[in-house]
Amino acid sequence: MKISRVISHFFPNRCEVCNCEIELGAVLCGECEKLIRGPIMASFKLAHIDRAYSYWSYDTPLREMIHAYKFGDRPRMADLFSKMLLEMFLVFGEDVNTVVPVPTTVDAFRRRGFDTNHLILKKLSRDLDLKIEDVLVATGRRSPQSRLKLADRHGNVEGKFRVKRELSTGKIILFDDVVTTGATVGQCARVLREEGVKEITLFSIAKAKK
Repeated sequence: MKISRVISHFFPNRCEVCNCEIELGAVLCGECEKLIRGPIMASFKLAHIDRAYSYWSYDTPLREMIHAYKFGDRPRMADLFSKMLLEMFLVFGEDVNTVVPVPTTVDAFRRRGFDTNHLILKKLSRDLDLKIEDVLVATGRRSPQSRLKLADRHGNVEGKFRVKRELSTGKIILFDDVVTTGATVGQCARVLREEGVKEITLFSIAKAKK
């Protein structure tokens, strides 16, 4: 009997969404994969950002996947999201190799034990020649955006980001896993502009309807 079969017998791998048993090394079952095939890759507009693209809508089963990744201790789902991001880079980002992740807060990092955006980019860097620039820093204390009403989110992040060092390029891709009101990415883009970044393209895994 192969080692993989032994492992599968005693430690079955399960779909991160529906919890059914799946092949070793997979993240989703076939049925759940079907729910997110055929990406929208929609474009949208935000302040301080030249172009913005989302892989899919947040108001889909993708919402549950992202929630499991960020709040359900599922770091291996970064592999799935990195594949989605790879598709976006191949279509919209071939001429840019510098990526700036939106940083997590210190409190969120302590709870999860990892930076959600940075982990996705690290997985992606296995397939693409990326320069990940962790130049943004979340400063001060703020409430998690997910717990606030939409009207309160802009004030919650205003003045809460800074750039810790100069970038070597004026053309970057800003990455955040989810965009709702655009308050967080807008503030990040604003401080990057103030530090001399000329062209900012935003990639997100999911975009919520306002």
